[in-house]
Amino acid sequence: MDEGGGGGVLLQRITTTASEIIMRNEMMTTSTTTTSNPAVEEAYHIYYLTPTMKMLCILFYSILCVCCVYGNVLVILVIVYFKRLRTATNILILNLAVADLLISVFCIPFSYWQVLIFDDQRWLFGSMMCSLLAFLQAMAVFLSAWTLVVISFDRWMAIMFVLTPSIRITTRRALYLVAATWIFSILMALPLLFTTRSFEIQEGIENCGENWTYFGDAGEQVRKVYSSMVVILQYIVPQAVLIITYTHIGIKMWNSRVPGMQNGATKKMIVDRHESVKKLVPMVILISALFALCWLPLLILINVIPEFYPNINSWGYILYLWWFAHGLAMLHSIVNPVIYFIRNARFREGFCYFSSKLLPCIAFKEFRLLTDNNTSRSFRNRSRFSGVINPASSDDKSAAPFTRYSRGGGLDRQTFRSARFFEARPLVVIRNNSANSLA
Repeated sequence: MDEGGGGGVLLQRITTTASEIIMRNEMMTTSTTTTSNPAVEEAYHIYYLTPTMKMLCILFYSILCVCCVYGNVLVILVIVYFKRLRTATNILILNLAVADLLISVFCIPFSYWQVLIFDDQRWLFGSMMCSLLAFLQAMAVFLSAWTLVVISFDRWMAIMFVLTPSIRITTRRALYLVAATWIFSILMALPLLFTTRSFEIQEGIENCGENWTYFGDAGEQVRKVYSSMVVILQYIVPQAVLIITYTHIGIKMWNSRVPGMQNGATKKMIVDRHESVKKLVPMVILISALFALCWLPLLILINVIPEFYPNINSWGYILYLWWFAHGLAMLHSIVNPVIYFIRNARFREGFCYFSSKLLPCIAFKEFRLLTDNNTSRSFRNRSRFSGVINPASSDDKSAAPFTRYSRGGGLDRQTFRSARFFEARPLVVIRNNSANSLA
């Protein structure tokens, strides 16, 4: 079996694979299902999900689906509603939340329905939904993987070009990159829109799967090529890029020195920026690592093991293993909102605000980080330049660059003009820069 797909393709194909597992072992149990032979019952438990296991899986997936939708909708609402969070990095985070939301809506409910509810794997939603869901599932995981790649480049550029903000990813550039990831994801998933159809496996029973006979005799070869491309571009290449960029970032951050400057206040600004980015890098590394770990078991089960063990579908308890891997992959859709809530005070405040609107049991007292009423006055006094505004609260650990000037309340104009750093290049006004948006 040469199946392909590091994510969305895996989600669509796992239902077909589960069908193969059951149908391959069906003959063993069909001939004796009318008897009460204990051996037959034991065989059924080995090759089928027991009723108890089905109920547990349905409960798990139902709770997971609700939590994924709720968590990712909160991420989207917080970023869209609060202007302070509309930064370049957060736009990429919003795109990641949209991808996880697509998986929550289109992958989780339909992926487990036909396998957990019906032993014969019947598909009840028609050929059009079969094609559309396969396309959306593949597109969503491509979108998630390559958004993580763009975020890694954003962090890499923030570290490598700390003194040159003009070439880093701005809000407008982030929007262009988001559009590019969508176009790429749509193009890569488009073949599934035309090759995935519902087909009859028994009289009156349809299943959903791929059909590459459109390409004639070359169909099998085309399928193998496409499957290989999906594995490479949906998992291997993104993970390689993430490893390279974050390794380079780690080496640079912990071995670099702040450039020597005559003015101590200016040097402190650069130190603050390094510290701000240092706080963000571990979180995005954690997000990327969880993506790799959650999807790896499913990737191995569908693409690696069958190459060495073609009879994998006849293994005992294989269906349980399939669904453990699938559940772990689906679990990834909720981990990002949880990480934001735990590690980011601003997101946590936004989550509590919207949750209090939706759930009466959650109390929200007041804003501390996300409104200008609480922070703008003090920082307006500290900044003596009309264009410089501190986007971070004084009690926020993620202090922004170019905010801490002096204990006396500001950097005076004479000191400002004498700094070599600002003589060589104009002052860059940074409002809610992406380097501190998630720290």
